[in-house]
Amino acid sequence: MAAAAKDLAASYIDSEREKLKDLSLALWNNPEVGFEEHKAHQTVTDFFEERGFTVQREYRLPTAFRAEFTNGAGPNICIICEYDALPEIGHACGHNLICEAGVAASIAVKAALAANLITGKVTVLGTPAEEGGGGKIDLINHGAFNDVDAAMMVHPYAFDRMYQVYLAIQEASFNYGSNLTF
Repeated sequence: MAAAAKDLAASYIDSEREKLKDLSLALWNNPEVGFEEHKAHQTVTDFFEERGFTVQREYRLPTAFRAEFTNGAGPNICIICEYDALPEIGHACGHNLICEAGVAASIAVKAALAANLITGKVTVLGTPAEEGGGGKIDLINHGAFNDVDAAMMVHPYAFDRMYQVYLAIQEASFNYGSNLTF
């Protein structure tokens, strides 16, 4: 079943390739600084609603959101999307790409959930103001991650690295059976 879920997820991302690219370009062409990401918020939440997610706009912060899809009992996996830009230089850090990758991963997991190939919940958190505003910290302080079993995101770099230096990391082992263990 894992292979079928992986194949379905990959093919779903492929089927949405152009729309994902359009989403990234919409963010790129309309850069908004931290806590001012109103167009990005609208664009990304519309994208999730059009694909059957339950969306909470302005989730605990004016430009944050929470999108969810559930199929039965299981872990709640959170995928994080960033979409703020830097003053004067726009999306130089690639937050439009972070968002695009997070959206792609989220809709792929949802496709596997909807096909009953896996059970659990995918939660997407749109975290504003990551360039100096601390949007994730505010969301943590407001309890946004309290029901999440694991959270993940990607970040683009200008080059390939075998090992990355992180400011904060917690290693965990997962047993994907009836019990989730750390």
